[in-house]
Amino acid sequence: MIGIAICTHSDFAKGLKNAIEMIAGEQQDFLDFCFFGDEQLMEYGERIKEGTNQFESCIYVTDLVNATPFNASLIAIAGTENVVLTGASLPLVLELVIRRQGYENKAEDLAREIVESSKEYVELKCSKDIFGE
Repeated sequence: MIGIAICTHSDFAKGLKNAIEMIAGEQQDFLDFCFFGDEQLMEYGERIKEGTNQFESCIYVTDLVNATPFNASLIAIAGTENVVLTGASLPLVLELVIRRQGYENKAEDLAREIVESSKEYVELKCSKDIFGE
């Protein structure tokens, strides 16, 4: 099974994990790594890498591109076929959890599919669109 590691600032990762497990039940190979600024980048990256090294493969989900959780996740994927996705959200992680069940392709293939399908749950609604002018 493809592992999922949520790596974000503050308690966002823990909150996403809790929300996912409330909706989809307890998950295997599913970890959160919160970053509070009291760790150096290399320490945080090593903590993530060590925490996920038992996974056959892993998708690391981060909140912001080029921020510390993203950069630490890059440290964790060095020399592997694992991947990093940015833009952590409840719909994105829920889709990962659901679609990874029985998924036989690489983590990269699943991540690419998720990126493509994520366009379906990002919408813009204006008052005039719903209620008229």
